[in-house]
Amino acid sequence: MPAANENLLGAYLKDRRAKLDPTAFGFPLARRRTPGLRREEVAQRAHVSATWYTWLEQGRGGAPSADVLDRISQAMMLTDAEREHLFLLGLGRPPEVRYRAP
Repeated sequence: MPAANENLLGAYLKDRRAKLDPTAFGFPLARRRTPGLRREEVAQRAHVSATWYTWLEQGRGGAPSADVLDRISQAMMLTDAEREHLFLLGLGRPPEVRYRAP
């Protein structure tokens, strides 16, 4: 069982962010201190403030809403399985089913 102070949501967001290719999202590959997208770039794509996204990764942002988790999952182009995992970590429940046109 994970420790009470373990920030599983933040660790997951950071891991997913590090695996993203900035050029695939139209960001320059210029000098980067860490691999993947910057926090500010994810926040920009998800339409949330960079400060709030940073706090969410650090476990200081409070509980995110389903809408915010959806926007983050779209911003990071998560698969359905990754999106479900994000919701389980963030809200303790799976997301509502998304219907797609055939």
